[in-house]
Amino acid sequence: MKLSSRLSAIDSLICAPYDVIWDCCCDHGLLGMALLKRVAAKQINFVDIVPTLMDELEHTLTRFSDQQAACQWQVLCQDVATIELQPSAKQLIIIAGVGGELLLRLVQKMVANCPEKLREQLSFIVCPVHHTYTLRQGLQALGLGLIKEQLVQENNRFYEVIQLSFTSNTALSVTGSQMWDNAEQMHELYLQQLVAHYTRMLNKDRTYFQHVLDDYQKISLN
Repeated sequence: MKLSSRLSAIDSLICAPYDVIWDCCCDHGLLGMALLKRVAAKQINFVDIVPTLMDELEHTLTRFSDQQAACQWQVLCQDVATIELQPSAKQLIIIAGVGGELLLRLVQKMVANCPEKLREQLSFIVCPVHHTYTLRQGLQALGLGLIKEQLVQENNRFYEVIQLSFTSNTALSVTGSQMWDNAEQMHELYLQQLVAHYTRMLNKDRTYFQHVLDDYQKISLN
């Protein structure tokens, strides 16, 4: 099955070899299956908390197991925050399809349970459905640095795809840095949507959201 624009963008970021890739909450495992097909890692782990989805995914993977002989796989029906990272392995954790606040809590719990030495071998690709500013703030606080980021439009929605690691020396911006392109009209539209949203949010908490709004209004795409 062909990957969506969002999942294709995530897939395109995965160039370096990994020992383990964790495909978390990522649209019925479609991305992970694509990674299996091209042997992007020695092992691909699929993680979600919904039993029916994971049973269906395991059935599908088992049917085509002969085609995936070059790469091991495992289906885990559990809370993403409780996954046990493998020691001394280069690992990539992909989390997409959930809100930024939940995504941040998942990453925070993973990092809290991750030994300091293992963090050097750990990287993330995240793609929240909303609350990206809050997510970026939290990822900054964890000490994660930016590798790459891009803006994707799919089904009239915008998604920020962010690749990070603890070893990157590039600071992560709360509003994005690399992803903005003034030659792309959709980028201007997305920025307008963000400014309009946070302008409305001033009625809820002016002190906090005025700061967020100011940050986005500093971005110039002219």
